[in-house]
Amino acid sequence: MLTMLFKIRYRVASISIAFLIWTVYWSGKTRILLYLSEYPSKTYESFIFSQHEAHIKTELETSPTALSALCSQTKWVDGLWLHCHSYSGLNRISVAGGLNNARNRIQTCIRLAIDAGSGLIIPPVSTLRDSTNWVTGQTESFCPDVYWNIEYLKTQLSKQCPQLQLRSCGNTSEINSIVRTIYRQYEDPTYHLGTFRSFVATTLREAKASKPNKHNLVAVEFGDSYLAFNYSASGEMGTVRRDLFKLLKFNQRLLEISETILRSTLLRHGFIGLHFRGEQDWLQEWGSAEQQINFFLEESRRIQKVSSQHINTVYVSCGSQEAIARLRERFSPFGFTVLDKWTILSENKALLDELGAMDFDQKAVVEYEVLLGADYFEGIMMSTMSVLVAYARTIDDEQDFFTDHLLVNSRRTPKQERLWPDNEVPALKGNERTKLLALNVNLDTFDSVP
Repeated sequence: MLTMLFKIRYRVASISIAFLIWTVYWSGKTRILLYLSEYPSKTYESFIFSQHEAHIKTELETSPTALSALCSQTKWVDGLWLHCHSYSGLNRISVAGGLNNARNRIQTCIRLAIDAGSGLIIPPVSTLRDSTNWVTGQTESFCPDVYWNIEYLKTQLSKQCPQLQLRSCGNTSEINSIVRTIYRQYEDPTYHLGTFRSFVATTLREAKASKPNKHNLVAVEFGDSYLAFNYSASGEMGTVRRDLFKLLKFNQRLLEISETILRSTLLRHGFIGLHFRGEQDWLQEWGSAEQQINFFLEESRRIQKVSSQHINTVYVSCGSQEAIARLRERFSPFGFTVLDKWTILSENKALLDELGAMDFDQKAVVEYEVLLGADYFEGIMMSTMSVLVAYARTIDDEQDFFTDHLLVNSRRTPKQERLWPDNEVPALKGNERTKLLALNVNLDTFDSVP
């Protein structure tokens, strides 16, 4: 149960208006873009909001979800919108990054909008990467339903958080004014319960923006939203974070193909799922391909010996068939059959052609349900997809996978590093069925993911 009764007085840095641009909107309306060059420096005082009070009380116990309780207690502001993205892609209003970095940005935007009591303009994405040249990415932008089931998200939010108004794919039509804030680096301090609301109020006050209402729509443009909200500091790790995660599902067609792979007779006797980052974009210091293969093979041989099913089938999720071939060569002498999406779909030409037309990240989604359905899962801590799969596999467990298993004996430094004793890493860590290759890292993200 979360019980929080406190008033937030938030100190924010001084705002200077760098310049004021008048532009004529395509509909003929004049709109003002206020570019704010730095955060405010004075104590937050009431502008259009009263000081935000956190009222998350015993209602959390009786509401259908913690999210619905949070939304019912939030003070919503008519006419206020959050234009939340990472200043990427076409017109610089998209979220970017790899698949799950983009996913984190969208989920974080939802949480920040609730904190501000505003509507949310769901951003486009510019994360599409060519499957043969995924390092470079693209500058085009696409609506997020390329990867996620946005209709499901809207339906569920209408039930659990009906107060939250949504606009799709960067739609700012009829918005009277947009207030733009300084670009946030992802390593910058995070927001927690009530502090983003204070930031928005101070931003509007210092910009001398007109008060938003149903006749005067005002949007605050904010980015980068990656890792911008701290669920741990807000006491929401096992509640609101979990509820939000369940709302943002992958594209239904991609999941259907994934389920087709999972139902393959080749996997019917049980299998070990590996998320192997052997592609050319992967940095060696995050765990080299050879290092991953060594640890995956050692753990898989242990499972082979101790599992009652005597599992000897391995499914590998990787974007490089050449890297999979290297892994297969190492595993085969120990009696393992190594499968992948291409081998399983090899006799289904229609699906294989559909797979071939996908970009790098769509192909990754095709493997999601397979990894969730694996009897055992092995991944790598520095991969956001591995972390996403591990979280989804353990989301309803009584124990928290990360704090009770993965991060045991580690510490966080004042510089936000996550470190284990040198004799403990690299190593596969987790519970009996789900493990990640742990390494000492220079940025701990676990308060803000997935």
